[in-house]
Amino acid sequence: MLTRPRTGFTLAEVMVALTLTLMVAGTLYRLLVTTQRTTRAQAQRIELQSSLRAGALIVLSELRELSAVAGGTGAQNDILTAGATGLVYRAMRGMGFVCATPSATSIRIARNSFTGVRDPQADRDESLVFMEDRAAAGVNDIWQAMKIVSVATSAACPGALGPGITLTLPAGPSVAGLEPGTPVRITELMELRLYQSEGKSWLGARSVASGEAIQPLVGPLSARDGFRLEYLDPSGAPTADRTGTTSMRIALRGTTEGGGTGSDAPVEEELLGQVVLRNAVGP
Repeated sequence: MLTRPRTGFTLAEVMVALTLTLMVAGTLYRLLVTTQRTTRAQAQRIELQSSLRAGALIVLSELRELSAVAGGTGAQNDILTAGATGLVYRAMRGMGFVCATPSATSIRIARNSFTGVRDPQADRDESLVFMEDRAAAGVNDIWQAMKIVSVATSAACPGALGPGITLTLPAGPSVAGLEPGTPVRITELMELRLYQSEGKSWLGARSVASGEAIQPLVGPLSARDGFRLEYLDPSGAPTADRTGTTSMRIALRGTTEGGGTGSDAPVEEELLGQVVLRNAVGP
């Protein structure tokens, strides 16, 4: 008697095949999840490091322009308020040289001598005019701080000096009689500080002079110590005297949105820097 060959699989064979398939699929899934977490963590860490580097470059560039003179006038000290997590300071925005004899309330800067991040702006910026031999007894030279009332670019400098930038200043200390070639600094009152927004910590910046709201510059940062400042005297020791500050230590501590492989905890990294103030006075 002839028998037909068996076709198909037994239940036991099907169960074994399904078990093996599930084991392989589970292994592949775990591998895929681990790869995704690792890739996400690496991308977040790269983004964190890039943000910290960019923030440090901006902060150090701003602060290295500051000046502090022990016992000096307000115009000689660019740090107005100093705190552990923020400061208000006079930020450098440009510098030029007088190209014509000033009137009592206006000076003209040669366009070709002016360097800066932008042109001066009225009511936002302040001019620091170098005045020689006009200070109190015992001080030969001073930088005289004066608000800028208006800015005009229609009038040219005398002779072949080219276009000029005319700054109208308020009545007060007269600038009449200053010689052409006198340096003029253009500054803006700024604030840098650690602040909270939407449950996260950021390093923010704002123009104090214009009254604008603080804007995020770097972040998110550690809520505990995301931005730290330390003020140092000429010997390198910490000091609470902003006029005696000759250098500053800056720390930025950033945090990621998520953690590394198998963890949802944020990862933190810190970047340290130090800047010596312009015109710092030694011991």
